[in-house]
Amino acid sequence: MSTSSKLSPNNSGPLDFHVLLEKKEIWIDNVLPFVGIGHYAFVGAVNKRLNQLYKEYGQTVQNPPEVWISRYFNKKRTATITDTYYRNAFYNVACAEHWFRDDTVSKTPRQSKVCETIANIGSSPTSVLQWARHEKEFPWDAQTCRHAASNGRLDILKWAHDNGCPWDPSTCICAAEHGHFHVLKWARENGCPWGPQVCWGAAHSGHLEMLKWARENECPWNSYTCSAAAREGHFEILKWLHENGCPWNELTCSSAATGGHFEILKWAHENDCPWDESTCAFAAKGGHFDMLRWIIEQGGVWDARTCSNAALEGHFEILKWAHENGCPWEEGTCASAARMGHLNILKWAREQGCPWNEFTCSEAAGDGRIETLKWARENGCPWDENTCAWAAMRGHLGALKWARENGCPWDAAACSFAAGGGHFELLKWARENGCPWDMRTSAAAAGGGYFDILKWAHENGCPWNERTCSGSAGSGRLDILKWLRMSGCPWGRDTCAAAASGGYLYIIQWARENGCPWDANTIRVAAGTGNLDIAIWARGEGCPDPVFPPMG
Repeated sequence: MSTSSKLSPNNSGPLDFHVLLEKKEIWIDNVLPFVGIGHYAFVGAVNKRLNQLYKEYGQTVQNPPEVWISRYFNKKRTATITDTYYRNAFYNVACAEHWFRDDTVSKTPRQSKVCETIANIGSSPTSVLQWARHEKEFPWDAQTCRHAASNGRLDILKWAHDNGCPWDPSTCICAAEHGHFHVLKWARENGCPWGPQVCWGAAHSGHLEMLKWARENECPWNSYTCSAAAREGHFEILKWLHENGCPWNELTCSSAATGGHFEILKWAHENDCPWDESTCAFAAKGGHFDMLRWIIEQGGVWDARTCSNAALEGHFEILKWAHENGCPWEEGTCASAARMGHLNILKWAREQGCPWNEFTCSEAAGDGRIETLKWARENGCPWDENTCAWAAMRGHLGALKWARENGCPWDAAACSFAAGGGHFELLKWARENGCPWDMRTSAAAAGGGYFDILKWAHENGCPWNERTCSGSAGSGRLDILKWLRMSGCPWGRDTCAAAASGGYLYIIQWARENGCPWDANTIRVAAGTGNLDIAIWARGEGCPDPVFPPMG
């Protein structure tokens, strides 16, 4: 049977599109799964019906990925159906133009990061970067070249460099780290600077020929080169490095232990590579029992981190053996066991006399380990306000309720942590049950971009100050900042500096147009976070210069 006969009610031909839109099961089961999530700006904009269908389809998607969202170029979070992934927003020039049409520009706050993002995607054609520079005049900096090198996009790197994009040693470093030998060679042939991190990158990625070439061309190295090879298990590279005079130190042995590379550790020790307590600590953390025993047999040293790491990762036998053989421990062992809910380890440690303190309860509450928290309290473990604060910070209302029902103290930190984490229901419960709050709650809600929480807090009498405005500026939320100012919230010089730290030029521009003060910290922060376009713009607009302050 043909597709048209399946879709047509009378087998008389294809369905009209508007009729087809009413066939919900076709869209949910067949069409939209083919499209996939991450295209909301394009699919949802077709019409209201398709917008609704796309949202309903999104509810059927299990385990959505952790992705970088095109609205927040600096934030990675679990995807929702109303997101547009930046790889789709910059798939080609047409998609980019659609995304940046006038009524959607406000959804893309980090315009200073657009060129960097295009290079970072790794799949966008060069024409998209050309569009961003020529048509939209978006700024760029060395991060654009860096990301092009990371992805092996020599075409983008060439075009960017030929058209005046700055670069720095990170271009060569990323090319080496990701194994793009041809990119590294081209960059050096065209004058890109480098440093010892290039050798580190080649050793880290296991590219011996690249490493040899770098040394033949006088690239410097240091002890981190050996530690990179050891951690990643590149035995032949480590041998070559040592034979050719590359320095090493204790980090080489601890890196081998971290990666579980026993033979590398043995060889390094036999060749007089130094070690310290970190080697045992990382062997225990990784559960490498044979390695840990061997280290001690060879005269290695340990400290309390060995026990706390074993407790944290649930390596009970390692912890027992370490304690029986004289390894010291401290309160961190119990706190680590509580954090991960290893109640059997916590019980045993206490039976053996391991000390504890308030952090055991805080860690248990912070991870929602109510049974562990109950046992700890029943057995005399102290607690303090941090127990409630950590439960609130991570959204564990059950742990918070139990703690309060059993007399745990709290303070305003619980509300500010709840607001900063977006835990609205927990915050409401805390306030209903008498938890104090202060100006930190408003600042945390604004800084996290939680507009609904901020509005509710203000409506219910939560105080605010200048930090609330700087929090919204630092999170790129101009809509929140505008509302704050309309509602009478004060601001100060930190508002511009906070926006500069995130690369939000449009927020600084709006703030300045509306009388927000600034100082030299705006330029200092912008330059320090790589947002040179903001530093240049601010200086041109008369912002005080941190390097050359005005005389007189």
